[in-house]
Amino acid sequence: MEWNCTLVEAKHPALHSKATVDPFSIDADWVERESEMIKLMHDKIGIGLAAPQIGQSIRLFVMNFDNNGPDVGVFNPEILEVSEETIPMEEGCLSFPALFFIVTRPAKVKVRFQTSDTEIVEDWLEGRDARCFQHEFDHLEGIVYLEYASDMKLQRAMKKRNKFLKEAMAYQRHQNA
Repeated sequence: MEWNCTLVEAKHPALHSKATVDPFSIDADWVERESEMIKLMHDKIGIGLAAPQIGQSIRLFVMNFDNNGPDVGVFNPEILEVSEETIPMEEGCLSFPALFFIVTRPAKVKVRFQTSDTEIVEDWLEGRDARCFQHEFDHLEGIVYLEYASDMKLQRAMKKRNKFLKEAMAYQRHQNA
């Protein structure tokens, strides 16, 4: 298996199709792969990163739990139950830099996954952990968060992002002058 731990372009097919490969069906050093993904997640200032975002059709993502708590590799994840209560919250994605908008998701989710040593974890998540788990799980299902936005909401977010990037570039030019 070829492994390149860099973000793929937003139009890459892996981002738009269901990840089908059980990581444990492949002979690989999953502790090392998990570590590489966590490093990339931190380098890009993210709280989660799914294998499809680096072009891999593997049922794996990494995420930071408990607001700067442990970083965990999530292998073969499942969402078993969701709460009826939903919460709207701003989301972004490493595959779509500086593009933020409100997405409504279940407030709590009951999940099951394996760790890199194949230990099974089953638990209820809420708050940021539930949000991140659902966002990264969506990547494994071939769903990107843009699909939750209306055209108008997406246009507004893109306009805001473009203004931010323009201002950031002007600031950087000023600093380098």
